[in-house]
Amino acid sequence: MLFASATPIVPASERYRRLATELDPHLGEYETLNDRYGVRRHVFWVSHARDGSDIGVERLPHLPLRSARDEQGGWDPESAYDAWWLEFVDDVNGVDMAREPAHREPPEQLFA
Repeated sequence: MLFASATPIVPASERYRRLATELDPHLGEYETLNDRYGVRRHVFWVSHARDGSDIGVERLPHLPLRSARDEQGGWDPESAYDAWWLEFVDDVNGVDMAREPAHREPPEQLFA
């Protein structure tokens, strides 16, 4: 299954561009989570909209992280990775994923 997501980035957030650097201290836990769900490639882009806003685009060849977290019982309050990721998404996308998913429902496929 392929999952793709496009989420607005909070204006003036350069933090999204620093994702790889910020992820570095959490790389072990990130890789363990990806291995558990068969994710071999996780790609992020920044798309620039005509109105000047930026949109974070993400692609991974498996189920969305939220679904994976739901399967394992939710976010782990003891996990430094989970704490960092939840704070990162809230800061760059304005979404509190501990309370609600980034998307209300899966993207609607229109053409393949």
